[in-house]
Amino acid sequence: MRLRTELASTVAGFLALNFLLVFTAIGLFGRMGPAIELILQRNDTTIVAAEEILGAFARHRDVATTAAVRAPIEAALARARNNITEPGEEPLLVAIETQLPAALGGDDQARAALTDKLCALIAINRRAMQQVDRDAQRLGTAGAWAAAFVGMASLGLGLLLTRRLSQRVVRPLQELHATLAAALGGDSFRRANAADASPELREVLANVNQVLDTRVPEDEASDRLAHR
Repeated sequence: MRLRTELASTVAGFLALNFLLVFTAIGLFGRMGPAIELILQRNDTTIVAAEEILGAFARHRDVATTAAVRAPIEAALARARNNITEPGEEPLLVAIETQLPAALGGDDQARAALTDKLCALIAINRRAMQQVDRDAQRLGTAGAWAAAFVGMASLGLGLLLTRRLSQRVVRPLQELHATLAAALGGDSFRRANAADASPELREVLANVNQVLDTRVPEDEASDRLAHR
């Protein structure tokens, strides 16, 4: 039946929009979380390594004579070297590796230059983390607007479905009820009329009108016999 197909397709579209809204939101925020966490973790690894080197140099004025101090510094630098995530990190790490032997040997000038390079390395990764935070906020806002758009579309489709059901089904049924009630009340001239009804209901209303038309002569004949 055309009415059943029309209703089924409209309801299916309404449900599809709602499912799209739900799964889009889940997919967006479900993918954002792990990706952002990984980026922040990698940037944080480099920052921690640089801070460990700075801390070691701050705590020990003469690290050249202590192997126990040199080993953690070299290990921290190795972690940073194996965790390059930003474009400006590699030149800084190359410069740090170049100046590290002299700094470990107690050269104050090399230590000062090394400190500047480590601070620059920390700044690069901190800016990257801030950028990730801004990107996450922007994506979150975009996702919220997308969800709002799909929600509004779903609401619009729901209103359209309600209006269409009213025009195609509810009003014709009300018209049918009013026509039958009028006929039972003695009004033999009331006929059902619903141009916007679905084809099935228009056929039903036409059949009801035809039945009422066939009853008019019988009712008039009965009235004439009653008045004789």
